[in-house]
Amino acid sequence: MRDAFFLGVILVVPAALVIALLYSLAKFAWAAYQDWRLFRELNVIQAESAARREHKRADRQKRLDNGCEHAFGTGLGGFPPNACPKCGIEREKPMGRCDHVWRRKDGPVIGSYCEKCGKQYQPE
Repeated sequence: MRDAFFLGVILVVPAALVIALLYSLAKFAWAAYQDWRLFRELNVIQAESAARREHKRADRQKRLDNGCEHAFGTGLGGFPPNACPKCGIEREKPMGRCDHVWRRKDGPVIGSYCEKCGKQYQPE
């Protein structure tokens, strides 16, 4: 009886170690597969993001190509700081629906207004 017990222990302990090793290897392989799959998805997302950025950059450049030699940042005549006083468009498209086109206000008060939405700008 004692011999059978020791023989059982001698067989069960290495078998348990081998099973634990195989479980650990399977767990590692599954984690490596998931990482590979996520990396592949990340590459697709990065490619789409780069394409969107390039498309937006081209749209911004096309928006500014109107034949004007822009003078951004001068703020002459009551225009906003990032608006060109020659053509009235801003360097960056503003947030919101309106792509402002600024025009100088008539009258004694220095300022400008958007001809599309009517928004007012008063320099301080």
